[in-house]
Amino acid sequence: MSTLALVSALKHHSQDFEFYPTTDAMLKAVRQDIQAVLSDPFSDKYPIFSALDVGAGDGRCLMQLTEGDRYAIEKSLMLVERQDRSIVTVGTDLFAQVLLDLRCDVIFSNPPYSHFGAWSEKIVREANAKLIYLVIPVRWENDKSLQSALESRQAETEVLAQFSFDTPDAERRARTTVDVVRIRLDKHCHGRGHNYRLNELRVDPFDLWFEQHFAPQSTVSQHSNIDPKTTIEARAKKRISTGRELITSQGLVQALAEFYQKDLSDLVSDYERICSLDPVLLGELGVSTEALAKGLKLKIEGLKHVYWHELFENFRPVTSRLATKTRQRVIEKLKASMSIDFTPDNVHALCAWLIKNCNQYFNDQLIELVERLTKKANVIAYKSNQKTFAEDGWRYGQTPEIDRYKLDYRIILECWKALDYGYFGDNPPTLNSTVADLLNDFMTIANNLGFVTREEMSAKQQAWEAGQKVLFYFTDQKTGQRSVAFEVKAFKKGTVHLKVNQRLMCRLNVEFGRLKGWVRNAQEAADELDISLTQAQAAFNANIRLGQDALIALSAPEK
Repeated sequence: MSTLALVSALKHHSQDFEFYPTTDAMLKAVRQDIQAVLSDPFSDKYPIFSALDVGAGDGRCLMQLTEGDRYAIEKSLMLVERQDRSIVTVGTDLFAQVLLDLRCDVIFSNPPYSHFGAWSEKIVREANAKLIYLVIPVRWENDKSLQSALESRQAETEVLAQFSFDTPDAERRARTTVDVVRIRLDKHCHGRGHNYRLNELRVDPFDLWFEQHFAPQSTVSQHSNIDPKTTIEARAKKRISTGRELITSQGLVQALAEFYQKDLSDLVSDYERICSLDPVLLGELGVSTEALAKGLKLKIEGLKHVYWHELFENFRPVTSRLATKTRQRVIEKLKASMSIDFTPDNVHALCAWLIKNCNQYFNDQLIELVERLTKKANVIAYKSNQKTFAEDGWRYGQTPEIDRYKLDYRIILECWKALDYGYFGDNPPTLNSTVADLLNDFMTIANNLGFVTREEMSAKQQAWEAGQKVLFYFTDQKTGQRSVAFEVKAFKKGTVHLKVNQRLMCRLNVEFGRLKGWVRNAQEAADELDISLTQAQAAFNANIRLGQDALIALSAPEK
């Protein structure tokens, strides 16, 4: 879709919040400056860094600016849907968002010019980043609120370039002249011609926020070991546990958001009352502004942690369908989001990101599993594939470039180690962790293909003996009957033999072929894989795919 068509669609759905895409020339100026500021002086490689785009649109700027972690705040849900799956949406409305705890290296923003001053001021005051890049009208230097924010952060500013949106390279033209401004918030020094960074902010944004919202009192610095986080976490958990009736009636997201806002409001009110006391009295009691700020910061962190953790526990029906490494990667991404405000909009944005990414992960991990099982003894060529799999390409554990093949239901794997007998070799055998992960991933993907394995034992829980058969089961969704998904024999020399349920292997092969683009429909799958059309139709598109109903389920009241 062209930018003009996209703008037209945004206007039609009342989601055009001044979407003026940043031009390539503007992004080039930012990239060149990032290269100069953040790169290793002894390397010419472009640096990898985390970045947040406030008002990210369809995410095109993030994709051009960094290969590192990408975070976005964007109000238009239509534009959020167009963002790359690598971008984590951490908020929808900047002014309903607190940036203090969202740590990243760089913040970029091309704000709505009708209120760029308030927008830019909020970013500068709350940014927990070393560098900010803003594309803002040239009159920014006369904005008193923004200048006050820059002064409060002891920030360094530099205009990198000046551009107009009324040029042919602007995808949406406007008679606006803008500066590309770099704002430095970190401590840094120069030496021997190089720019050395200390990776420390000159002014902590939380300290600045605390000073603005609470009157500075005593300066006696005590209670350095204060740790109020546990207390506030316990209080929040109690509120959740006793509020199950409200969760049932209102839905998980709405109820948790109400609990969070109530806890946060109570917390801030407590500190306001403390700070209203006589400064002399606080000094006599040994209470300092520093200790109060630290205590409030820890409590807010603990509060967010509890509510996001409670929500993530309800993601298990989704995350349990991910393979080992993928699940770890997704959970780490979710944990990194625990610092953002727990609001319904932020929850829905994060859930939408999870659903969008997991659907791709479900496909990727199926392909990865089959490719891990692809060995010369295990593959059978498609009927239309006349090539033979030459012996040379399989040597030294390598896999040659082959296409249009399926797996046999009998699998043989040569592993470095299949069973572990302990350091001295005299312990009862346990399954090697790498092999266990492979078998667990196979069970996860079988579950995604419709063979229910959620209640079955993991590979590590099974009893293993060299050369002895171990059975992995599934439950048939239609009949409720429990059957063998695959059987495994592990040997001392490292070999692992699998005998897979032929219906499961059929479904795995059909979906692998579909995802690789080798078969386009059930009829082609039946012809190529030498199976019946009925089998092919049951297997084609069988891999799980989440829809918006997964998101709605979190919000809907329980029946």
